[in-house]
Amino acid sequence: MTENTNKSMSNSDIKIGLPAVAFKEFLNNRRTVVISDHNLFRLYPDVFDGCDKIILPSGEDAKSLKTIEVIISEFVKLNLDRNSFIIGFGGGVICDITGFVASIFMRGLSFGFIASTLLAQIDAAIGGKNGVNFGNHKNYIGCFNNPEFVICDPILLKTLSDQEYKSGLGEVLKYALITNKTELFNYLNQNTESLLNRNQDILKFVINKCVKTKSDIVSVDLFDKGFRQILNFGHSFGHCIEKIENIPHGMAVVYGMKIALQISVKKGVLNPDRQNEILMLFAKFGFNQEIIMRDEHFKILEGDKKKNLDLIKLVIINDIGKTAFLELKIDEIKDLLK
Repeated sequence: MTENTNKSMSNSDIKIGLPAVAFKEFLNNRRTVVISDHNLFRLYPDVFDGCDKIILPSGEDAKSLKTIEVIISEFVKLNLDRNSFIIGFGGGVICDITGFVASIFMRGLSFGFIASTLLAQIDAAIGGKNGVNFGNHKNYIGCFNNPEFVICDPILLKTLSDQEYKSGLGEVLKYALITNKTELFNYLNQNTESLLNRNQDILKFVINKCVKTKSDIVSVDLFDKGFRQILNFGHSFGHCIEKIENIPHGMAVVYGMKIALQISVKKGVLNPDRQNEILMLFAKFGFNQEIIMRDEHFKILEGDKKKNLDLIKLVIINDIGKTAFLELKIDEIKDLLK
């Protein structure tokens, strides 16, 4: 498979199309520990050959300080030093955990990612955000630090469950709405069936487009103080839905985007016809369900880390590729969603 390499603002090499085992070409004789989960260790045992390994449970519950303590204890047992190298082989959870623990152990070890899910390849592994959850608060503890490289091999996506693959498609749809042209939106409309069937050529195009979009956005605002926050379209509501409904991140983001679209129309900034066009694309990808925000959702929303005093900062859209920020109180949001 041909390798496409994107040099992002983060000085990470994004290598699209390299096989997972190719990470060993970049180790330069450094002692390496691979952090992964049981499923990937079972499916791809050759990736771990010649490296120490730390195998974690799968799922969002692993994103905790308790897990960080377990990993650091293993690092100490392995007698790692500051020249050691850490690989995160997995989806968004593994990448977040790996980047965070590598950044804080001995004040920072070098690390890289092998992104094994669509969501990680287009979003979670790109941009330098690392962290863990704290109680009901998503990514409350973390840092900005960039991996040396990220390997995105679409072949890995063949072994994803349908639910995990669909979660990644949710983030793809987000990029289609925040990019400054309708190119990706139209491409998804025209190639829906091929993308649902995990066609490798279609996937490679989509991954490249999403990675380029995120890299361009983050290059303007590396530390997430302003413009980069358009990447949170659908996320404020999505995080609440993810926690309460116990569904994968990308799927929750789609339902969060639906709510943001509703607010955009209610505020008079988005044409209802455009909203319907967007909802039709969501439906083509199987996102037909509606989730109504309830009191338990709003309770989590009140702790959103992007809030300013009692104002929740939301991303809305005026049109495809035209985002805006809106600060509202919880009661104002509730009124708009009636």
